[in-house]
Amino acid sequence: MKHRLERIDTVLLRVPDLERTVRWYTETLGLKIKWRTDLIATLKAGDGTPITFVPQEAVKEECPFFNFYTSDLRGTYEEMKLLGVEVGPIRDYGTVQTFDFRDDSGQLLNVCHF
Repeated sequence: MKHRLERIDTVLLRVPDLERTVRWYTETLGLKIKWRTDLIATLKAGDGTPITFVPQEAVKEECPFFNFYTSDLRGTYEEMKLLGVEVGPIRDYGTVQTFDFRDDSGQLLNVCHF
């Protein structure tokens, strides 16, 4: 692989109450909101890897706990397929495109591009 995975982009956590969680992490720990929608909140501490919070009820199926970033999503996807990696379909959310894959232990992981 041509080292297309450039960094760990975010750590994902499912939470019971998004508003309460955002308030606690910003007011108690001093994290800053990187971006926010009705269903997701991404917070950052300095220049480190951000944390993305998702409401538990919004995610019914298995969810990866973190994702990688690539500047070439299609190339990474095709290369992983050629290497025999189990990959899911590419999903386009408008400003973010992603796909899931499984490592050799069956762990669900994700790759994103924005």
